[in-house]
Formats: sequence, C-alpha cells, structure tokens
Amino acid sequence: MRRTARSALIALVTLGLGPAGSGVPPAHADLDTSRLRAAAAPPAAPEASRARAGDAEAQFRLGVRYASGNGVPADPTEAVRWLQRAAEQGHAEAAASLGVMYSEGEGVAQDLERSLAWSRRAAAGGSLRGQYSLGLAYYHGQGVERDFGQALEWYRRAALGGYPEAMNNLAIMYGLGEGVPRDDVEAYAWFILSADRGDENAAKNRDLTAEELDAGARERGEARARELTRSIR
Repeated sequence: MRRTARSALIALVTLGLGPAGSGVPPAHADLDTSRLRAAAAPPAAPEASRARAGDAEAQFRLGVRYASGNGVPADPTEAVRWLQRAAEQGHAEAAASLGVMYSEGEGVAQDLERSLAWSRRAAAGGSLRGQYSLGLAYYHGQGVERDFGQALEWYRRAALGGYPEAMNNLAIMYGLGEGVPRDDVEAYAWFILSADRGDENAAKNRDLTAEELDAGARERGEARARELTRSIR
C-alpha cells in the first residue's frame, strides 16, 4: 500500500472514531443501545419494579434508557447508578457501558483507570463491546501503557465475535504494520468483513485499499475474507 493511501487510511479512522476537531479517538465509542432499539416506549412499571428488586437485566435496560433518553428524560447520573448496580451483579454489557461513562465523564468524573477496570470486567464476561474498548485503550494508551500487541489481541477477539468496528481497526493495524508485520491482503479481508456488516469507515477503507492492490492481491483478500467468515461467531 503506497504511503499516500496509508496516510488516508489513518485520516479515515481518526474521523470515524474521534470527537469533532479532537484529532484523537476517545478510549471508547458511544454507548451501545442496539439491544434496546425496539423498546421506544417508556419503561413499563414491571420493568422498573424488577430493576428496584435487583434484576440485573432490568437494571441494565433502565440504565441505558437514562443514558440515551429513550422513554425517560436523559439523566447520566441516574444511568450510572443503574448500570453500576447491574455491573456489580456480573452483567457484562452493563460493565461495558459503565466503562464508557467513566471514559467520557458522563454522570461521573472522568476516570480512565476505572473505565479500564470496568472494560476488563466486561471483556472477561464475554462482552464484545468490552473487548473492543480494551483494544482502543491499549491502542491509544488511555488508562494503561500503550501496547499494540494487546490492542491487536483484543480487537481480534471482538472481531471474531462479529464486532464490525473491531474488524475495521484490526484491518488498519495490519495495513500499517502496527503490532504485527504489515499485510495488505489481511487488511483488505478484514475491511471487507467489516464493511459487509455495515461499518461505513470500513467500506471507505476497503475501497481505498482495493485501489492500491493488484488483481491477484484483491482475489487473495476476498478468498481470505471467505475463509475468516467461517471463524466468526
């Protein structure tokens, strides 16, 4: 991949992950509310009652509602309260979301070390969001010493679980040779897989990379993507 293309690749990931004008991606992406998209109505009384009674899933759902303003007035402090209750009971997605809140300083004082700790708990519990967040933290050295090898490992785990953003970032690391020998064919394969799952930055990176590869390399990348598909959950 020529240097001009590699520079453009970096610009795309910065624009895709960082806050406007910052030039530096945050340690975590936005709260993932995809599990609750169908729940647009205000929380039913039984759901709130279950949360108060200690049901971890109900607490998580209520926390995400307060974080996103879905069916209730947005209240980051209340979001943190419910997410923490669920996370302390071992709810992995609540722990991942709590890591986001600490990273962004929403509802709590910003604390990257606590953010990292909650992300670790989330990742250990099988949360793809938590695994992806650990990859970001290690890549940017936020709350932990920068370590491309660890970033690559956590991106890979999340990518094999089917997390599109992790696939895109894993591809970028292959394309730039960060923490791993540079491999444009492997990068192209992961860009394909991420783009197929709806990641717009990956689609741009896929097309950019395709322009820099010859026909044979593109065919090998497409074959590798098909091979990797069999390993993705």
